[in-house]
Amino acid sequence: MRRAISSQYLVLLFSVLLMLAYNNGLWGGIVQANQLITQHNLLFLGSCAIFMTALFNLIFNLVSSRYLIKPILIFIVLCSAAASYFIDSYGVHIDSSMIQNVLETDTAETKELLSQDFIIHFLLWGILPAFLIAKLRIAHVRWTKQLLMSSFSITMSILAMGLVAAFFYQDYASTFRNHRDLRYLINPTSYIYAVTKIAKQQFAEADKPLIPISQNAALGSFAHEKKHRTVTVMVVGETARAESFHLNGYERETTPELEKTNSLYFNNVSSCGTATATSVPCMFSQFSRDDYDDEKGHGYESVLDAISAAGVKVSWLDNNSGCKGVCDRVEHQKVTEVNLAELCPDGECYDEVLLTNLKALVAKSDGDQLIVLHQKGSHGPAYFKRVPAAFEKYKPVCQTSELQKCSNEELRNAYDNTILYTDHVLAQLIQYLDNLSSQSIDTAMIYVSDHGESLGEHNLYLHGTPYFAAPSQQTHVPMVVWLSDNYERDYHINPLCMKNETGKAVSHDNIFHSLLGMNNVLLPGKYDPALDIFASCQHS
Repeated sequence: MRRAISSQYLVLLFSVLLMLAYNNGLWGGIVQANQLITQHNLLFLGSCAIFMTALFNLIFNLVSSRYLIKPILIFIVLCSAAASYFIDSYGVHIDSSMIQNVLETDTAETKELLSQDFIIHFLLWGILPAFLIAKLRIAHVRWTKQLLMSSFSITMSILAMGLVAAFFYQDYASTFRNHRDLRYLINPTSYIYAVTKIAKQQFAEADKPLIPISQNAALGSFAHEKKHRTVTVMVVGETARAESFHLNGYERETTPELEKTNSLYFNNVSSCGTATATSVPCMFSQFSRDDYDDEKGHGYESVLDAISAAGVKVSWLDNNSGCKGVCDRVEHQKVTEVNLAELCPDGECYDEVLLTNLKALVAKSDGDQLIVLHQKGSHGPAYFKRVPAAFEKYKPVCQTSELQKCSNEELRNAYDNTILYTDHVLAQLIQYLDNLSSQSIDTAMIYVSDHGESLGEHNLYLHGTPYFAAPSQQTHVPMVVWLSDNYERDYHINPLCMKNETGKAVSHDNIFHSLLGMNNVLLPGKYDPALDIFASCQHS
C-alpha cells in the first residue's frame, strides 16, 4: 500500500482478477460447449484466458489516467461482483433487455434479490477489492510518459489478441458461432455494452416526439349496432409458463377452476421477449417480434391509445413494476396504493386485489371499457410470496429467494402454487364477468403471460435469457380467452369456430390486432385481420 504503482500495472492486475474470479459462468459455458477434455481444448481454454485478459487490459488502459482509473475500477469491480453473482447463481445472461429490466425493477423486487448469499458475495468480491483499490497509491508521471506507457500496453494487448485468434481461429469461430449466448456471460464487457446501447437509445429518443397511430381510430358497425355496453378485460400474466398449466397437459392439476369454465385455452403461444421490459410494450405495439425494438416500442402510440381514441374508456391496473410506458396516456393505477390489509400484507398485494379495483372501475362507468390487469403472477425468485396460505397446495415449498438452496421439488412446488393461484384469480374474474353479462352487459376476457420461467432446466433459473438462446420454458406462454354469450351474439362470433382455433400457432404479435377486433375498433393501415384471433370466426 505504501509503494506507488503505475496505472498500467494496476490495470493489468485488475484484468487478471476479472478474468479469473468474475467469469465462472463463462468458463463453465466454454467447457460445456467444447465437451471433451483434450490437450487441444485445454490449450484453447488457456488462449481464452489470455484473450480476455488482453481485452480487459486494452479497455481499461483507454481510461488509465491517474485521476480516472481508481474511480472507474472501483465502479467496475462493484458492478462485476453483482453481475457475477447472478450469472453464477441463476444462469443469467446480460444483454440490453436484462439491463432494462434491472433499471425498471421496483423496490420490492430488489429486496427479494438481496439475499444473504448475495450480500456475502458482494462484500468479498465487491467491497473488499474496491477498498484495496482505493488504498493503492498510483505513481504520478508526466502526461507524455503516461500516454506512451498506455499506448505500449494497448499495442501489446492487441498483439496478444491477434496471435491467440490466429492460432485458435477455428475454435473461436466454432464456439462463439454455435453458442452465441456465451458473449452475454463475459463480465464486464456484456453489461458495459448493454448499458452503452441503452444510453445511446435513451439519448436518441429524448427529443423525439411520440409518433401517433390513432388519428383515424373509430368504432365499427358491431359497436354501433349493439344494445349493451361492453366490458373487455385484458389480463397480462407475469412469468407464467405454459409447461406448468394442466390445461396444457401438465401432470399436476394446476388449473382446476378454469377447467370448470367455458373458457378457451390456446396451447401454442409464444412471447415477444423473455423479460417484462421487452414483452409488455411489444405485445401492445403494432410491430411484430421480428420487427420490434425498444425504440419502436416506446416511440409510437400503443393499441391502448388507439382504442381510447375510438371512444372506449381504457384503464390499467398494476400489481407489478409498472406498464413500461404502455399506459402513460390512459387512466392507470398502482393497486398497492389501495393497501387492503387482507390482500396486501407487508406492502405487497396478492393478485385478487386487482379484482377489487376492477369492480370499482366498472361500477363508476356506464360506457364501453377496456381494463388491463397487470399481475404479479409467478414473479420470482420469491415464488412463496405470491400466494396466500390457502393456495399452498404443493408442499414443501422453497421459502427463500436463493433458489440454489432449494431442492427441485421445493422449487417446483412453490412455482406450481403460483399457477394454482393465478387459476383461481382468473376463474373469479370470469365469474364476475359472467354475473355482469346477466345484467345485459357484453363481457370478454383475454389472458396471456408476458414470458415464461426457467426452474433449473439447462441450469437456468428465472428468465431474461436472450431470445435466440432461450429455452421453451421462457418463451412458450399460456393464453386463455373467455367470451360471454352476450358478447358472442353482439360481436357476431361463432363459439365452435373459436374452439377450433385454439390449436393454431399464435404469439404476442396477435395481441395488438386482437384487442382492436375485440373492441370493434377500426384502425385503417394498422389493423391486420389475419393477426386477429377472432376475425376468422366473425360473421357479418
